[in-house]
Amino acid sequence: MKYIITESKLNSAIYEFMDEAFASKDGNTEIHRLTSLDEDGEELIEAYDFANEDYYSDSGSDYLFAWTGEKYYESLTPSYITGSEFERLSSQAPLVEIYDTDVLRQLNGYFNNAWKPVFKQWFKDKTGMDYKTLYGE
Repeated sequence: MKYIITESKLNSAIYEFMDEAFASKDGNTEIHRLTSLDEDGEELIEAYDFANEDYYSDSGSDYLFAWTGEKYYESLTPSYITGSEFERLSSQAPLVEIYDTDVLRQLNGYFNNAWKPVFKQWFKDKTGMDYKTLYGE
């Protein structure tokens, strides 16, 4: 049997899937922005990690994704990043990297590439931030 689904219905389904996939164990879909720190505990410029409520619980949780802007790459010392790597990353910034490989596999498996523009809107809605490049694909 063949089913026909409208693009808006598919986008709604993808959006809801993301809400569930990135939600905390209790179903809370709120995403928290955390300033990234270097090894010395100093705040990094234009570098943020994002977590859900589980990050703060006793059971612990990893970050969901990270956002880095162009100024982040400009602030790195040459020992961390080479000239060509700097050019590549700074030209792609701001960028988002999704850390959860299981969620990535599900998104790609269920929705192929159709999830990527929906994720961009979902990310904007949840964090208030935009990006140019998506990593973790």
